Amino acid sequence: MTISAVFVGNFLNNHQSTVAQSDINNMQDNTSSSTTFTSNSSGYQRGTVSLSGANLSQPHILKIETSATKLNGKIIVNGKVVKNLNNKTTEIDLSRYLSVGEHQVEISANYSPAMSPITVEFNAPNSNVTQQTSGNGNLKYQLDISVR
Repeated sequence: MTISAVFVGNFLNNHQSTVAQSDINNMQDNTSSSTTFTSNSSGYQRGTVSLSGANLSQPHILKIETSATKLNGKIIVNGKVVKNLNNKTTEIDLSRYLSVGEHQVEISANYSPAMSPITVEFNAPNSNVTQQTSGNGNLKYQLDISVR
């Protein structure tokens, strides 16, 4: 089981703070590692995860959480809106949308006040990816999931 987190930022003149963290657990050789990325960016973040198809019957939870007083957005899986965002905390089990192959999860949201932190967390068997953003009131995040 491997997982990698790659975050791409369009570096513009605003000061959005982004922190991304991925934890990797490999059950076959009992190793684990953690990587943290920090940057000032705006616009678009992207993560990549590789998962085992053998674990698709278990929960694969995507959680979006913020302290913002207003949050409006959507979660799109493979081009289809699967959940609207309008609460401070939203969770969705993505396992029913996943199968062996390549998948794209997009999160697009506006929130205020803009300096409120917003956290995107993906928890799957042996995998955890967390990203926290604040700064401009817009969240645009894409998670590319490869199931083998």
